[in-house]
Amino acid sequence: MRRAHGPTSTHTQRIALALAGATAVLGIGSLASPASAATADPGAGPGHGQAQTQTRRQGPELSTFTVAFPAAPYRTHNIGRAVELINGTVVAPGETWSFNRTVGERTEENGFVDGIMINDGRYVKAAGGGVSTVATTMFNAMFFAGLRPVEYGSHSFYIERYPEGREATVAWGLLDLRWKNDSGHPVEIRAQSTGTSVTITLLGTKKYDEIRATQGPRTKIVPPGKRTATGPTCEAQTPLEGFDVSVDRVFVQGGHEVKRETFRTHYTPRDEVTCVPEPSPTGGPTGSPTATPNPSTTPNPGATPAAPAPSNSSAPAAR
Repeated sequence: MRRAHGPTSTHTQRIALALAGATAVLGIGSLASPASAATADPGAGPGHGQAQTQTRRQGPELSTFTVAFPAAPYRTHNIGRAVELINGTVVAPGETWSFNRTVGERTEENGFVDGIMINDGRYVKAAGGGVSTVATTMFNAMFFAGLRPVEYGSHSFYIERYPEGREATVAWGLLDLRWKNDSGHPVEIRAQSTGTSVTITLLGTKKYDEIRATQGPRTKIVPPGKRTATGPTCEAQTPLEGFDVSVDRVFVQGGHEVKRETFRTHYTPRDEVTCVPEPSPTGGPTGSPTATPNPSTTPNPGATPAAPAPSNSSAPAAR
């Protein structure tokens, strides 16, 4: 299970263990700062508790990050709605920004539609699918801005369009994406999306000259298995190995490395899933199986690490 940077108190460890049990049932991958997750307030509505302004602040660009995604009506819609709710947020010095608090619950009432998510280690149809693309983009923008991650978690298995060990997902009421503005100055979030990409830019005052990312090789490789599934929520799934990966975030000042953080992520294998028809009461099939291809395997042309300490699981995690 992912751990927050630095030493962890006994109390924090107990909370982490309790949350680990929940994520193992629900299906989320590595989790950062699990103690923070236990105290998060996902019940607050969009923007609630966040410093926001209608006046565009001007300032240096701390970072910008773009994630490309395969076009799909549900994905484009949900990503666009999340971007609409995030864009223009201003995070005051010392304040913690929360994805769940800003975007709100991914419901029809809040402007979201059903899409594809990961549950119990496989793709299924569920509400709010696609918003993890925004979470991954935000995580990377935060990472290269040199800001401090407070809570985040990876997908249970690796999705090829995201940077290895440098992606994030969210699950309402269970997992948030949160980061603290420890720059000493206000940070404004600029977010925009197209039918195939989302970009997040953070504006503020730079604390470091440069933030670099270095990635290690895959280790502890585990081959995938095979499964069959039935029902209207079944989605066919291609196999991919599970593995561990480490990424370093390197802080550079005056041309010299002044600090380094290592993030470790554990991915479970992505089993091959075949959808089969449900048997009818008379013993015959009731119809053709649902079988939707997996997302594009084109890797995201960006770099951004982040994910301390590995963990196992599977859950309703938006992709």
